[in-house]
Amino acid sequence: MSAPTNIPVAVPARGSSGRPAGQPSGQASGQSAGQAPRTIAGSIPTVRSVADRLLHGTPGRMRLFGLLGVIAAVLLGAISANALVASHAAVERAANNTEQVVRAQSIHVDLLRADAVATNAFLVGGLETTESRAGYQAAMARVASGIAEAAAAQPADGKALGALADRVQTYAALVEQARANNRLGLPVGAQYLTQASAGLRADAIPIVEKIVQANEERSSTEFDRSNSRLQLLVGVLCLAGLVALAVWLARRTHRYLNASLTGAIALLLVALFVAASQISGIASATSQVSSGSYQRAVALADVTTAANDARANESLTLIQRGSGAANEKAWSADRATVDDALDRVGASSDLQQQWKAYTDAHVKVRSLDDSGRWDDAVKLSTSTTDGGAEAFTTFDDTVTQARDDARKDTVTTLQDVGGSATLVAVLVGLAGLVASWLIVRGIGQRLEEYR
Repeated sequence: MSAPTNIPVAVPARGSSGRPAGQPSGQASGQSAGQAPRTIAGSIPTVRSVADRLLHGTPGRMRLFGLLGVIAAVLLGAISANALVASHAAVERAANNTEQVVRAQSIHVDLLRADAVATNAFLVGGLETTESRAGYQAAMARVASGIAEAAAAQPADGKALGALADRVQTYAALVEQARANNRLGLPVGAQYLTQASAGLRADAIPIVEKIVQANEERSSTEFDRSNSRLQLLVGVLCLAGLVALAVWLARRTHRYLNASLTGAIALLLVALFVAASQISGIASATSQVSSGSYQRAVALADVTTAANDARANESLTLIQRGSGAANEKAWSADRATVDDALDRVGASSDLQQQWKAYTDAHVKVRSLDDSGRWDDAVKLSTSTTDGGAEAFTTFDDTVTQARDDARKDTVTTLQDVGGSATLVAVLVGLAGLVASWLIVRGIGQRLEEYR
């Protein structure tokens, strides 16, 4: 019997990697051809599935409300701290703007004071006295330094102050021309002086007035901003939300006291009360300053400017020798301004009497001039012993000192207001963080009990 014939068996060819030929590299040997391959990404839970599991049912709502409570606590602390810092910063800006108002008003006063001295000295004829020259130079020196200080303190006024400096230089140049011609006895000197005074009031003074007005508006705006109670309303809403959370949690778990959550609410309530009290105190103090010493400083500055303008107009009326009706009309307007401002600030009887002494002297000067006794009118106006010059100098010194005292009181008070606001803001912010930790702890306790 012959041997059986070998029947060949088909063996699948294998590649270099040991896989059967034709099998894809990404397919396992035991995996059927129609089955989708498993991936690492497919085995990781999605964010949505995790969120559904964490927020499912009562425990999920506890976690969600707890997160909202933490946000409310942090927001309350941040809002309250920011309100404190904002109130304090507004007061500081108000103090800076108030100082700028005073600087601009001082420039205004010194310009008119210099003009009053120059015009009054011009009446003497020839070379003015040493005292008159020194007074004019001192006033102009204060104007120059005041412009430089104001430009450095408030960049927003820089352009206007630069224009003012140009106008002041033009005025000073005309005064020097008038002075030179007056020493030579030339009548043209009066024209130069009239032109200088007119240019000062037409070109320079309006710039100063605009600077004063701009800074008064800035001060008023900052006085209003010092009251940040609107921001604290957000804190009240946050606190109300936390109280609602505590009520919901108590009803859901039938546990009516959660020490951690109650402590968080109490801590935030104290922080909110402290912040509101501090801000209310700042607002009250700034309101008193705004309606008190600040308004007094502004009114007394108006007195000094109007009084010095009146003094200059008195001299210009005499210089015009019978054709100074416009200057006399301006003097009357200045007098009305001074009278009104002195009544508003409740000026002392001494200050009122000093102003009356000057106005009485002016009436006598006008009476002498109108009756044709021009030389006697000039003598009375320029007299430093018993005339208009002495009466005006006494009044000017007194009202200037009163204005400076009111300005100093305003700035000092504003600088002292809310001095502890920054420290309180830090403590309120920390209270918000501690309260958020207590909320997490309180919610965590209820979750553990629920399981």
